[in-house]
Amino acid sequence: MLRCSKGLAACATLAFFFLLSGNPAAAGSDESTCSADPTWFPHAKTPPPNDAGFTGGSFCAFHQWSWQTFLWLTQDDGSGRPRFLSFAMPRSLVFGDKAPAFLPRKNQSMTGETFDEILQAGTDGVLVDLQGHAVYYSQYLDETFVTFVREHGLTDPDTARHFNPREPWPIGAKELKVSWKIVNPGEDTSGFFTIRAPIARLTHDAEGRIVADPSQPVTVTLALVGFHIGGVVRGHPEMIWATFEHKDNAPDVSHQGLSPDTVVSRRNWTFYRAGTPYRRCNVNAAGNLTLNEVTQTLSPVTEVCRVYAEGTDPGSTDPKDVDNRKAILQLNKSVHVSLKDVWANYFEVGAIWFTDGSKLAPDESLATDELLIGSLKLSNATIETFTQTQSTMDNCFRCHNTVQQFPPKAGLAALPGLDLNISHAFVNVFFWSQEKKAPTPAPKK
Repeated sequence: MLRCSKGLAACATLAFFFLLSGNPAAAGSDESTCSADPTWFPHAKTPPPNDAGFTGGSFCAFHQWSWQTFLWLTQDDGSGRPRFLSFAMPRSLVFGDKAPAFLPRKNQSMTGETFDEILQAGTDGVLVDLQGHAVYYSQYLDETFVTFVREHGLTDPDTARHFNPREPWPIGAKELKVSWKIVNPGEDTSGFFTIRAPIARLTHDAEGRIVADPSQPVTVTLALVGFHIGGVVRGHPEMIWATFEHKDNAPDVSHQGLSPDTVVSRRNWTFYRAGTPYRRCNVNAAGNLTLNEVTQTLSPVTEVCRVYAEGTDPGSTDPKDVDNRKAILQLNKSVHVSLKDVWANYFEVGAIWFTDGSKLAPDESLATDELLIGSLKLSNATIETFTQTQSTMDNCFRCHNTVQQFPPKAGLAALPGLDLNISHAFVNVFFWSQEKKAPTPAPKK
């Protein structure tokens, strides 16, 4: 409990500071009763999150924001589809309606490659489901984000390069990343949100590399398996980064120091076969993948395990980890009691944010644990499959930073260090806008 002996006015000021800091440990909040707000239900009535009125002050508050935002984004907006599908996709800011809808991609990258390329910096990993299909990804930007980009002319590379490095994204700006599994004929998808959508066909380029060719769209049924949310709230220009998954994606690793030959789970999951030993989980087959262009299947498949449940080390007794984990588990349970549609099959893995949002600054790596709080090893099993155990990429802020971004290919200008660089979507838009002026050769047909 926060204690003060300097008078009511001073005490009120001090309490307000702690709330805005977003530091649950400093605020000393009780995490034993983290529950869903009744006003969130039914799902059709979930109100939008109060980004401008956010005060933080507890682990629970950040996870409540994450769940309410997820519910609002997945709410039917009156069109018969969830709200997030009406948002702009980053590529559309540069390429307009010609931007492909869904593109297979690999892990987080430190540079701004376009998502229609398979070979990327970093781990070069492709998540291949148990049927041999690449997992596909899409990104979305809300109206606040898009309006800010357009009003400041940030699709112009020269304007972006000379933008105020200390100006952050406005409160309310959100960027999303969603992972999708291709549905096979006869597959039971009753527990998933699914859509019919075009994806880019996989093929080989002139050098024999596996690439996605957006000029060859294929319409398939996709099941949503993962959902990233990054959103700016009052006091946190770095964004709260939260991630959700389908409950049947993959098993959790039970404890630290698991033997390589230990079986992680005795049942089948969407991305894991029963009886698979730990040593075969999350194996990156980059450089060794083969593609059958006729069947559009890749080999080998990926066996997925979630290494850090709730984004923390299994069995950690650190008080902050314990409180954070408790808040996530209690809130997931509370939401699932009241949520009655298909979205009840999804859960929050965790969320991460700054202890003090005022520390966001240009040209910073943001990877210091002293700066971060929440789920410090946060990964989505379907989006960061291969980075879960890499200390340089084991949470959102290991990759999302404000440092200078170097071009992914020759002939493009670098992006100086900006607070805006916290957004991968913005970094990609910067490089795409340059590529648009000098398009690359099309892949081999």
